[in-house]
Amino acid sequence: MNAKLMWILFLPVFLFFLVMFGLEVSLYSILPASEGGMSFWTEFKYTWYRSVWFYGCLVVGGFLLFVSYRQARKSKEEE
Repeated sequence: MNAKLMWILFLPVFLFFLVMFGLEVSLYSILPASEGGMSFWTEFKYTWYRSVWFYGCLVVGGFLLFVSYRQARKSKEEE
């Protein structure tokens, strides 16, 4: 599969996971303190390791980096 096509397919998926993770953290951080709300960064500290969206970002981002590295290596070998 062409590297540009991979970017076109997987970049929106990465951005979707990133937005969903941001919403997950933000929704918890907007609660008042009496209902368990905290600042954004404090909530981020307690949410990232439990979030499916965060791990989705890591997997898709890692895959995009791998495709980019593979394409760069392939073009370097052709020279």
